[in-house]
This record gives sequence, C-alpha cells and structure tokens, in this order.
Amino acid sequence: MIRNYLKIAFRTLFKNKIFSTINILGLAIGMSSCLLILQYVNYELSYDTFHDNAERIYRIRYDNWQNERKSFECAAAVPAVGPELKNNFPEVEEFTRLFPISGVITYVDPQGNQVNFREEKMQYASPSTFDVFSYDLLIGDAKTALVEPNKLVISESAAKKYFKGEDAMGKIVSLAAWSQEEFEVSGVMADLPENSHIKFDFLLSYETLNNLSENGSETSWGWYDFNTYVLLKDGVDYLAFQEKWDNHLEKVRGEDWEKYNFKQAFILQPLLDIHLYSDLLQESEPEEQGDGNVVYFLIIIALFTLIIAWVNYVNLSTSRAVDRANEVGVRKTLGAYRLQLIRQFLFESAILNIAAIILAIIMVSLALPYFQELTGKPVSFLFFMQSWFWLALAAMFLIGALLSGFYPAIVLSGFQPVTVLKGKLSTSSKGVFLRKSLVVFQFGASVLLIAGTIAVYQQINFMLNQDLGFDIDQTLVIRGPQVIDSTYQNKLQVFKNEMIRESGIKHISASSNVPGDEIYWTRGIRRLQGGPESSTTIYNVGMDYDYLDAFDIEVLAGRNFSKDVESDKEGFILNESTAMLLQFKNLQDAIQKRVAVGGDTGIVIGVIADYHQMSLKNTTTPIVYRLSEGSNSFFSIKIQTGKVNEVMEKIGTEWLTFFPGNPFEFFFLDDFFNKQYKAEERFGQVFSIFSILAIFIACLGLFGLSAFTAQQKTKEIGVRKVFGSSILHILFLLSKEFVVLILIAILIATPITYLLMDFWLNSFPYRIDINLLLFLLAGGIVVVISLFTVSYQTIKAALANPIDSLRYE
Repeated sequence: MIRNYLKIAFRTLFKNKIFSTINILGLAIGMSSCLLILQYVNYELSYDTFHDNAERIYRIRYDNWQNERKSFECAAAVPAVGPELKNNFPEVEEFTRLFPISGVITYVDPQGNQVNFREEKMQYASPSTFDVFSYDLLIGDAKTALVEPNKLVISESAAKKYFKGEDAMGKIVSLAAWSQEEFEVSGVMADLPENSHIKFDFLLSYETLNNLSENGSETSWGWYDFNTYVLLKDGVDYLAFQEKWDNHLEKVRGEDWEKYNFKQAFILQPLLDIHLYSDLLQESEPEEQGDGNVVYFLIIIALFTLIIAWVNYVNLSTSRAVDRANEVGVRKTLGAYRLQLIRQFLFESAILNIAAIILAIIMVSLALPYFQELTGKPVSFLFFMQSWFWLALAAMFLIGALLSGFYPAIVLSGFQPVTVLKGKLSTSSKGVFLRKSLVVFQFGASVLLIAGTIAVYQQINFMLNQDLGFDIDQTLVIRGPQVIDSTYQNKLQVFKNEMIRESGIKHISASSNVPGDEIYWTRGIRRLQGGPESSTTIYNVGMDYDYLDAFDIEVLAGRNFSKDVESDKEGFILNESTAMLLQFKNLQDAIQKRVAVGGDTGIVIGVIADYHQMSLKNTTTPIVYRLSEGSNSFFSIKIQTGKVNEVMEKIGTEWLTFFPGNPFEFFFLDDFFNKQYKAEERFGQVFSIFSILAIFIACLGLFGLSAFTAQQKTKEIGVRKVFGSSILHILFLLSKEFVVLILIAILIATPITYLLMDFWLNSFPYRIDINLLLFLLAGGIVVVISLFTVSYQTIKAALANPIDSLRYE
C-alpha cells in the first residue's frame, strides 16, 4: 500500500510541476526563515546560561530617589552592598564586585621590545569572582589568583597579543590609568563566550583598588560604579529574600536617608534577565544589552512567515481540486474508501514537506554567513547539532504535513463520484469562504510587516537626522594619552598650538568626554541659597576653554570660561536641565549664583543649551561643566572640509612626538555617535528582509488562487467576450474580488499594526508619530504587488479564445 501511495504521490508531483515547485519553494522559504530567526532568538535567550549556577546568580540593581523623585535606575551599585549582604544573611552563599577601568597596558620583553595597547575591557574583580561565575581558569589557582594587590588574570587572547606564545605566568605589565601601576600575571583564563552580558580580557585584583581608593571601594554607600553580584543558596526564594533585605536596609540606612532627603533601593535582578530585560542607565551597563521587544517582534515575523507558507499549501491544494476531482471519482467508483484517499493525500503532503525541509536546510546553510553578518551575532553551523533545531524541524513537519495537509485531504476525498463523473462538480460556499479568509490573513500579515518595516526605518531616520544641539561634522577625536608625567599639561598646550597652526584645523579641544561617550563622573549639586534643600546627583564633564566653540554649543545666558578671568577655574557652567533642576527663576537668574558640586563650591558663569550627550534613545540629562585644562581623555579636532587626508599625517607625527608610549587611536565623531543606532539599524534590516520573504510567499498563494478563479470563470469569460466585453473589463472582473479581500485585510491589519508599532515606539523618548499615510503607503504597496501577481492569470484568461472557453466543461 505504501509503495502505491509513493507511486501516486510522485506521479502527481511531477505531473503538476509548477504547482509542486510553488508549494515546495513557499514552504522551504517559510521554514528556512523561521529557522534562521529561531536561531537568533535562541542565541539571545542563551546569554549567561553557560554559568553553572546561572539560576542562583543575581545582579544588584541600584534605584535612587532624591528630593522625593526617582533620579535613576542603575546597573552598578555601591561597594558596601556586597559585604552587607554576605555578613548579615545566611541565604547569601557568596558575592563579587567588578569595577570597570580602561587604560594603556605596556609590556617590555627581555630584549627590550615594547608592546602597548589601549585596553577598554578591564575590571577590578573580587577574589570570589571565580566562585560566583563559571569562568574557566586555564593556568593559575582560582582561589588565590586575585587575592593579593597588583595581581592580574588575563584572557587567552590577551596573553597571545602581549606575550606572543610565551608563558604568561609571572610576567610584569604596567597599567597607565588613574596612576601608573605594575601588575604580575597570576592566571590565564579562557576567552569569555560571546553570549556573556559582561566581557573583559583583564581582571585586576580588587585589593589594588582598595589601596588606591583608601578603602573607599570597600565601604562607600555613595560611589555607585560597581557591578555587584550575589550567589544565593539553593532553594532561596529571591522575592521573599528581597523583602527581608529591604527591611534590613531601612534599619541600616534609614537615618541617613531622612537626614539628607534621599532614598536607596538595591534590587536583586536575575542574571538570566539582564541581557534582554535590563532597561537601566545605559552608561551603567558593562556592555550594550539586547532588547526583549525585538526578540518578540522577530518571533511574530517567524510565525507569520511559516503560517503564510502553510496557508499557501491549503490554498494551492484546494485551488487544484477540480483537476483531481475525476481521479477521486474514478478511484471511489473502483472501491476506494474515503479514509484511504485521506491517507493518500496526507502522504503526498508529507512527501512535499520532506522535500521542503531538505531545501530549507540547504537554504539555511547557504544563508547562514550572510545572516551572521546581518545580525552581528556569531551564529554558527553548530546549531545543526543542537536538539532544539531538530525538534523545531520535527514540529514544522508534523504541523505542515498533518494540519495544513488535512483540510485539502478532507476536501478532495469528499467529492461524490456520481457528481464528479457527470461533470456537475461545484465549489462549496464554505470552501470559498475559508480560502478568502486565508487570503485576508495572508495580506493582513503582509500589511503589518510592510507598515512595521516602514515605521522602523522612519524612526531610525528620525533619530539620525534630528538636531543634536551641537556640530558633529568634520570632527576627529583622538583618545587621550594615559602614559603621562608631570609635564603633561605643558605638552598638551604646545601640542594644541602646533595643531591650530595647521591650515586645515579650525579648533582643538581637550575634554573628559565627547558626545556619544558615556559619562561616569557624577557628583551631587545644590544651591547654597534657595532651591531644593538637598543635593541631586548629576553628570560632570571636564572641558577646556575651546570646548563650546569646537562643538558650536549655544550659550543661552552668561558666558564661556575665559583665560582672562582667574576665578573661572573654580566656576561652573550648567546646561538648561541643570538650571531647571536647581529651580532658578529663569536662565539668567542662575548667573553668578553660588553652587556646591561635590566638595567644591563656585559661581555659575554660564548656562548652555541642552544637547544630546547620548543618542535619542535617551533623554537629555542635567550636566555641570567644570574647567579642566589638563583633561587627557579625548582631544577633539575640527577639520576643514576636504582637508582630512592632508592633516591626518601631521597629527599622527606630532602625537608620537609629544606623547610617546601612547597608541595613536582616533575616530570620527559622527561615525562614533551613530554607532548607538546600530542595533536599531540591524533590526530594521532583519525586519525588512524577512518581511519581503513573507510577502513573496503570500504572493505565491495569491498566484494559485488567481489561477483557481480564472479556471472557475473560464466559461463566463468566454460568454462575456462573445457579447463584446473588453479585455480591460474582464481584467477588472477577475481582479476586483482580490482587491476587495486586500482592502478588508488592510482594514483589519491597521489597528493591530498601530498597537504593535506604538508599543515598540514607546521605548524611545523621541519618536515619530504614526499617521494614516503609513498605512495608506503599506496598503498601496500590497495592492500593487497583488495586482501584479494576479495579472498573469487574468491577462491569460482575458486573451483566451472565447471558442475554446465555451468548450470548457
């Protein structure tokens, strides 16, 4: 019997080559698209799962309230929290703290050859780091590697970079950051997996930081730059523990909170939630994290693409029902039971789905390198060896072969032999309604995907083209020198003078930060007379006299720092947000008022316009600017248009002359700033590509349905042509039904699309408004594509000889 099923199935598939090709291609594209997206989703959900105790590890989130308003939610906590938890709660098995730092690492080999690189991924780490996390220490003792001061554990990649295959253990390197420190390599660890929410190549012993900070990194309740993690014991309910911890914190810290009119909360955040569900201060995160909403949207696209492919199979199979009606009638006359026919048609569906799966695997293999480049994720061929992949394939096969094949099998096997053989076969109203409903679903999904793609790109373009409040163009930024000595400030001034003599250079400025760079320097600010009673923590930026001119930032009240006014060295410049925060009557009212910033006091000499320090994914924030003539973080150089290549060589030569031992590293500010939108741009590209594939599959289904409709109306078309109907009229006759269905799809999809895109856009503080034009454009695109799809069948039917048409049936 199976042999007979196979014969008939292959005979049918090869007899209807176009039908079979469209079905297999549509299913294969749907399956491969779904598999690629599921691989991306699986990777995003896999972050930090490589830790043995991942489900028991929690990061301490820091929420702060000042003057009865929430100031921030931060991924970094204060250093005193870890010991407080460990010493007072038996539920806490261990804790660790990581403090980020960057600087220049230098190694001099025995032959006197010097290797130096600027390193951004370094952390001061507690000795317990290897107890909490499952980092693989290849060489060294995990218990003692970070116990003593000035010890260093490096990654395997870093060891190769600096020591060129030599044994790294015991080697001495120097770090130029806050100060010049020497470290001994006490361990080499395996490179961290890419799916880690925190990445580093250097772990420096935490005791070194304690010495540098005079133990402030151990006991402070105000310094919040420390990523703190706790490992709870087995069976501890972290929500119940959170309540217990909150009550303890109220007793320990309540008096200070009341005295200084502020409040702190330290909340346990599950490690496995960090990558996708951590909507905290961007600058407090050790890495840019993912977005759970993006994952959900991609899952929706994957499901839509696959369901549209299954719907195609149903539509295409039932549209060819008339062609197989005689076969069913003859086989029933010869004694075939309906159950046997259902099995036959399901068997055909299974073979077709197997062919689609084989083609889908080939498609995935070919597309994988491009998909990896598109998403920026290290998706490898190893996922073919993962159980979820084969489970997903099995699920697709079962659902595709049984569910999508079941309805056509029921329809085809239900034909009555007497009716079929007498040529009186007619289509049921229920069947017509189902096919039309499926077309409405397909193109409703298409409208959603097209409108979503347009909205994503509109939002990205909106953010890229907004006025940032400063001049970003033609700005070369050099990362400042870390290897410096007591003559640095004099060297800096001479270097600036040399640069400004170049005809292609308009401005040069040294600062602690540039736009697009996360600010870590924070201090409390308050007015000495009037305004809020207690201080509020805000960002600080150190800049020189040329910063505002270099970036063309508008001074709204007062003036810039001046070399001619000695007292300016103790003055401050505020941005608009800070002036409002301090409750001045107006911007001019802030000028010459005394404020305290941290432990420093001085007068406000100017107020500048708010500008976007970070991307438009963040609101503008209060910032206070201090005069810092010796900043060594960034040098910003404004270059005249067309003079970039001319001045670059000169800048590099002068840099090596004035700042030897420091790598010459630079970037252009517009590229650097716009990197913040890379995740959104990638999301837009992924969204659009898979939307196009979904629409293509939907059009395959529409092609099949138009063929069915043209076939059903063959005789009617012939009669109309005999009575003088034009080809245009017949085109209208055959197309209007599809246009009506598509209009219904647009009406249904519009409110759903609006709600979904509004939900996504609400994650941006600066966003586009969704207007009717978006849906008109999406609907128009769908209508044009659909009409183009059905045009082949409609024109073919309209041009047919009416004599041949009237012979039909």
